[in-house]
Amino acid sequence: MIFNAKSQANLYYFKYKKALCYKKLMDFSRALDELQPMYFSNTGDSLFQRVCYEQSLCFYLNEEPSKALWKIDEYFHRSTDTTSYRFFLPVKLLCLNETFQWNEAHKCFLRFLQMQHFAPAKEAEMQQLVNDLYKKRNLPHIKSTNKAENWSRFIPGSGQVYAGKTGEGIFNFVLNASILAFAAQQAYYGFYITGYLAGLGLFNKTYHGGIKRAGDLASRKNKKLIARFNSKINATIRSDFELN
Repeated sequence: MIFNAKSQANLYYFKYKKALCYKKLMDFSRALDELQPMYFSNTGDSLFQRVCYEQSLCFYLNEEPSKALWKIDEYFHRSTDTTSYRFFLPVKLLCLNETFQWNEAHKCFLRFLQMQHFAPAKEAEMQQLVNDLYKKRNLPHIKSTNKAENWSRFIPGSGQVYAGKTGEGIFNFVLNASILAFAAQQAYYGFYITGYLAGLGLFNKTYHGGIKRAGDLASRKNKKLIARFNSKINATIRSDFELN
């Protein structure tokens, strides 16, 4: 049907439907390949909103929250239909959480709340719930990947401990210390080449590998924390908010 489309409007509609199929198959990159080339000069076109929404959602699902935020902001800038913003705000909220923009996410959630049709008592209850969710004590305790790497740079294994993997951190420290001790022993007995190649050469790999591993562990820890926090946000939105 795409090849036989007789107008740009038909072509965009068929490509939009094709993108939805890719999204259903969890192939978000190919869905974006279909959606990205579309450009609408008429922002009043009903397909414009649906395409922009799917673009932002696929960016989020493809673990590209910054691009999703850019697409949503572009839609807000170009569209004159402010009532349609409420469809985008949940995605924007999740993306702001993914990028640790807590204050902006809090404001976004309150804005989404204001666009609902709650009774005054229910709205006050929901506003209190949102405020509680974004209190500092309830936010995910994000680990700094730079800090994890720097800790391991100065004390091998300490970055893994910082990232929550105490056992792995202790093992990494003992491993690096043992290799250094072996290199020193070989040098002490005059086996300089063995000490350098087998000792320092191996230490170079375990030391720098430990630094990279610490950063990766901190990043994985953050993803788990954000996923848990966003699942709580998702559950709240689905149970109490109007999405259609």
